[in-house]
Amino acid sequence: MNEAGHRQRALDNEQAVADLGDPATKSYICALAIEAYWGAAFHWIVVGCMRKHAWHMDSHLGLFRRLNGLGELTIATAWNDLEQIRNNGWYSYSATPAQVAEAQVKWQDIRARALS
Repeated sequence: MNEAGHRQRALDNEQAVADLGDPATKSYICALAIEAYWGAAFHWIVVGCMRKHAWHMDSHLGLFRRLNGLGELTIATAWNDLEQIRNNGWYSYSATPAQVAEAQVKWQDIRARALS
């Protein structure tokens, strides 16, 4: 996928979060919202890496290690945190509005860094 494709996927995930609504009033959407933030963040990371390092990958496996290797420690840490939030919410059935808010902050950090 090229940069434009990754950018569109990120924007699509962001729109999906907006369309889901407020997780504080619909707790059943929390895991989906976290997943969408995670997906958007992944695609923004790829966009940033394509721009800054002329490199990308189409898989999230090993992404933390690769980001560290590129010197992208801030994004690597935010990604690792987001991965933990996602895994906790998606696989433990314990996603909460507070975790959605944490995922949103990590996504915003990643997005801003990718576009800087």
